Amino acid sequence: MQETSAATIKRLQGVIHDNLADLVDLSGRYALLDFPNHYNIGDSAIWLGELAYFDRVKSKPSFVSEIPTHSDDRMLSAIGDGQILLHGGGNFGDIWPGFREFREHILGKYPGRPVIQMPQTIHFKSQENVDSTARAIEKHGNYKLLVRDKKSFEFAKKWFQCEVRLCPDMAFWIGPVKRLAPSHDLLLNLRADQEVGAAHDTSRATARPNVIVADWPEHEEAEFQKRTKRIAIIKGLLRGDVGGRAKMTELAYRERAQQRFDRGVRLLSSARQVITDRMHGHIMSLLLDADHCVLDNSYGKTSTFIDAWQTANGDRAALVANIDEALNVLDQRTALSRATAI
Repeated sequence: MQETSAATIKRLQGVIHDNLADLVDLSGRYALLDFPNHYNIGDSAIWLGELAYFDRVKSKPSFVSEIPTHSDDRMLSAIGDGQILLHGGGNFGDIWPGFREFREHILGKYPGRPVIQMPQTIHFKSQENVDSTARAIEKHGNYKLLVRDKKSFEFAKKWFQCEVRLCPDMAFWIGPVKRLAPSHDLLLNLRADQEVGAAHDTSRATARPNVIVADWPEHEEAEFQKRTKRIAIIKGLLRGDVGGRAKMTELAYRERAQQRFDRGVRLLSSARQVITDRMHGHIMSLLLDADHCVLDNSYGKTSTFIDAWQTANGDRAALVANIDEALNVLDQRTALSRATAI
């Protein structure tokens, strides 16, 4: 029996809760590090999902930071001996080296302190970097690693001396999102970075009328950082939810993540159907209950996630090999929908 998007979201929220309930202590002070202060909307969706998980018990991190401006001294002042949580995503490895270096810095700086890696996908190209991370984890001695797929799980169990748990992406804790009215028939949400998979032949799709091609928008206005900080302060004042530097930073990060996420909602809502090769193009399409097909990225991140959690076995999502197959699937769904409506 096919599963609805709402049922998929609820099921995976339950799995996330089961994984985190005895692991993450939300009763005291804790830090959430590596705020994704960049255009990738998927990372903002993960951050908002992490906050939504904390918010359900009216808990907020006592300290948040982004890698370029992180301060160990300010973190310790804010959390005392509390837990350190590292933001989830797809950067556990050496494709994006700055994240590995920061992770190893935290492990080396705070041996024995509880450090929890929120759900990640693992992909290394260099054995030397695997060994470096393995040494950091072993020396630390109290690291808990959550991974989003079975391949990452088996890799971590083989190479890392720590507890490893299989857990879905945190963006599912955002829950269902209202979809906006579409203005196009089809959106090709295709990535243009180093994780792009096989070259996509878009000719058949773009030959159709009313088609839009767009990756996550990279452009943000020059005043985005200042503007979102001002908005966060105003919202905090109106709610009586204000405090010192750590508190206002948390509010500013939340506002930036929300505005970026909303940008993604507008994009994915802009068409009646979606073809995407971004994992969070898929996850956000589920949150929006959007009719879509999914292509893999360069190293199988998306397909292994789908295989682990069966997120494309419903009536709104399908994992496909290429754009032509996606068009066939979406056309069949359109025909079936029209026949059912008659």
